[in-house]
Amino acid sequence: LMLATALMPVDYSKFKDVVDSDEEPVWETQTGKSYKGLPQKVTAALDDAAKKLPGRKCFCFFDFTTSPEKLAGFAQELAQNGGTIPASRELGRVIVELDQAAYAPKLCENFRSLCTGERGTGVGGNKLHYKGRSLSLILPRFCLQASIPNEYSCWGAYLPDERLRIPGLFFDRPGLLAVGNHGPNTNTCTFMITMHTATHLDGYNQIIGRVVHGMEVLRTIELFPTDRKERSYAEKNVKTWWGGKPLVDVVIADCGELPAEDVDLSVPSDGDTYPEHPLDFSPEYDHEALFDAQERIREIGNKHFKERHFKEALAKYKKAQAYLGPLLRTQHQSEFGDEDTATWMAGGHRPKDRTPAVRAKFTIKLNVCQVLIALEEWRGAIAVADEVLLELVGKASKKGNGALPNDPLVIKALFRRARAHVGLSQVKGEVCRFEEAIEDLQRALTVDDKNAEVRRELEKVKALQRQADASGQEVYKTMLQPQEDQVKAG
Repeated sequence: LMLATALMPVDYSKFKDVVDSDEEPVWETQTGKSYKGLPQKVTAALDDAAKKLPGRKCFCFFDFTTSPEKLAGFAQELAQNGGTIPASRELGRVIVELDQAAYAPKLCENFRSLCTGERGTGVGGNKLHYKGRSLSLILPRFCLQASIPNEYSCWGAYLPDERLRIPGLFFDRPGLLAVGNHGPNTNTCTFMITMHTATHLDGYNQIIGRVVHGMEVLRTIELFPTDRKERSYAEKNVKTWWGGKPLVDVVIADCGELPAEDVDLSVPSDGDTYPEHPLDFSPEYDHEALFDAQERIREIGNKHFKERHFKEALAKYKKAQAYLGPLLRTQHQSEFGDEDTATWMAGGHRPKDRTPAVRAKFTIKLNVCQVLIALEEWRGAIAVADEVLLELVGKASKKGNGALPNDPLVIKALFRRARAHVGLSQVKGEVCRFEEAIEDLQRALTVDDKNAEVRRELEKVKALQRQADASGQEVYKTMLQPQEDQVKAG
């Protein structure tokens, strides 16, 4: 029976024609549909390239662009999410390293080829190149995704899974580059970059690399408006993030491969190795880690300030404030139950509990105030000092009753606001504010009456006040002199 079965003639009736060659095999059925496979030479070249890839470092890049004019229509939504409208079309460059080629050589080679566009046109008739493609999905706190529709891969078919579980590597951090699929052994031209932990993908999606430069660009894109049809992440005690198809195109204007020697992964000259966004440093917002990081970043800012690199100092202070943000939100949630309703309904302000996180926030703001004074941005410096004093002392609140806390931060805030008042008084056309400066310095002495620096500054300002008074009297006399001359002449 087995022999008879083996010798049964094959039914070729379903094929009306078979054309086979080394260059382009085509199988055409009676229905008229055809599938064009890839030449054996092409697949062999791809296989050979995939085998060689693990032997070298491979870096690819994406240059993203968008339309600020179109984003302007979503300014309110952006502000609510903490985003901003970019100043130009160019959002910046993102560089990824394909550092998992030893475990997933074919998938890495497929991604690299799609970045360079060297494989021409795919079996679906589309150019096998990410250049000119728009992001297909923005899922805040989850991932960003792009693809080439109607194409499988550079091999012309779904690529099989290679090593879904790589030793010591999990979806436990942002910035991982992975391949999209439709299930087991269906890897395609779709890629995703994670924006948070995504442990539910472990064992299901292949990791092929990581972002080594430009996560701040992706963080900007992450907050762009979408159709909000997919729930992407529920951030405890903060908000539920929704994402989906971008409402404004985010285009891969250019992409390709970079020589390893052109990618600078060295430590910055100021020693700041911390990511721009705290989420990329500690996805779980670890309190101790974030607090230590902001302290180190602030120290780097202080170093820039001493070297009179004021722009760089301000950037570091802003970054340190971002690292404090999650810690301050946690404190606010625990403080709110103790808030006096009558205070804020009457327009008052309850002074903050001076926890280490809050004190660090005040310290950073006073450093910003010092930089603004050095830049002669007097009004900005006064505004920052006002904010610090409001949160330290409060306003029309039962807590503290408006008394100045015995705290060095209060003295610093009053001292620096006084210096800003003095600076603004010496600007031509501005109203003299020496009296306000004297009042601030006298209040600082009520906190620490032995502070020699405050006393010296107070004497200087009083001297300036006397000079201003004398000058004002001379001006007044000059104005009255013509009238006195007329009286005498009459």
